[in-house]
Amino acid sequence: MAELKIGFKARTVNNKEFTVLEFLGGGGQGNVYRVSCGGREMALKWYHRSTVEKMKNPDEFYENLRANIRKGAPTKAFLWPEELSDWIDGSFGYIMPLRPAGFEELTRFLIWDAKKRRMKAQFSGITARCNAAINIIEGFRALHNDGYSYQDLNNGNFFIDPQTGDVLICDNDNVSERGVNFGIAGKQRYMAPEVVLGGAPDKRSDRFSLAVILFRMLFVEHPLEGKYSTPPCMTPELEKKFYGSDPVFVLDPEDDRNAANNQLNTNTLRFWNIYPEYIRELFIRSFGKNSVKPPYDRIIERTWLDAFVRLRSETVPCPSCGKETFITPNSTEKCMYCGADLRCSGVIRFKRFDVPAFGGVKVYDGQISETEGDFHNVVGEVVRNRKDPDKLALRNLTETSWSVRLPDGSSRAVEPNSVMPLMKDFEVTIGRSSGTVEIQ
Repeated sequence: MAELKIGFKARTVNNKEFTVLEFLGGGGQGNVYRVSCGGREMALKWYHRSTVEKMKNPDEFYENLRANIRKGAPTKAFLWPEELSDWIDGSFGYIMPLRPAGFEELTRFLIWDAKKRRMKAQFSGITARCNAAINIIEGFRALHNDGYSYQDLNNGNFFIDPQTGDVLICDNDNVSERGVNFGIAGKQRYMAPEVVLGGAPDKRSDRFSLAVILFRMLFVEHPLEGKYSTPPCMTPELEKKFYGSDPVFVLDPEDDRNAANNQLNTNTLRFWNIYPEYIRELFIRSFGKNSVKPPYDRIIERTWLDAFVRLRSETVPCPSCGKETFITPNSTEKCMYCGADLRCSGVIRFKRFDVPAFGGVKVYDGQISETEGDFHNVVGEVVRNRKDPDKLALRNLTETSWSVRLPDGSSRAVEPNSVMPLMKDFEVTIGRSSGTVEIQ
């Protein structure tokens, strides 16, 4: 069955009836429809019969989908399969939640709109971009912790709210607990080299794909596409070489064969040195020789998560122009937009994270925690004194009191929505976690 008609009815393996209401879009693997199922409007992905015929083992793929449905989504960020249809005319489909309004496919953040002279979708600021990266990293981490790995990962897997950076992960039908290659044709541009060369995907190969996604989120262009890997005519053999047997990072400090240039890598060259060194270093490691050759040493999710949480903390509103720019604790930086000097003369040191003492910086539960915490739950915010902007304080945004120990050993309570001044050697206790203020 090539295409489902509006009004088409069928049943799932759980004996739920669904009705096709609207065609939403088509792709290489199949078509997506809006359907009614069990009193809910949902999305149905129905595979092309040709896609099923090309699978190495369609029955195993089908049973893997059934197993994933039984196990359930790793987190609420996944638009996870919830129902599976019966086989009909050599094909089948699965039903998942609909994408909410306001979410844009990651692809649109990577495509230039010539008429509007901007990307087709744009983040509201660097904080939203960091939030999206953190959400994607957490999604990968949860997936791997549940024993899954991806098969076909690309920019079409992610829907992002450009205002907040909230992320929904879709096309999870190829996810497998065993890393078995079902023969689904993915995009080599997002595959790890060993998968391009025919190896089975696993969490290590996923980590390479994650690095590609994160790089493109920051720099738009592809990390392996420079002067060496963009021939006048791309052939399957060359594609296998550039992404599989001999990939070279466009900013590899030890190999300039594929060096970035102003024609192919405009955004990469423009923004590379704007981002902090610790972010650049992770990408150099992600696409360097130790990552693209056995034993495939890859950056783990925890390392990426810590880096982007730090980057978000070092993203601040410029007091002069209001746009987001970067600062570093105990230094003077220039706003990347208006050039104004931004002085950050202090830091709040928690066990795992340092939080810059700069107006507008938010403190998250995950930053103050000694182990794991919620990187989306704001517990405090650095605010400026209205009469004297050089004086900073930390506002309590929780529903419980904090305790502050002063240098003389005395203690004071900071009630919800109250502030504590950020002064040298003040020690704040939030729940079970403590941080010390250091001011130059």
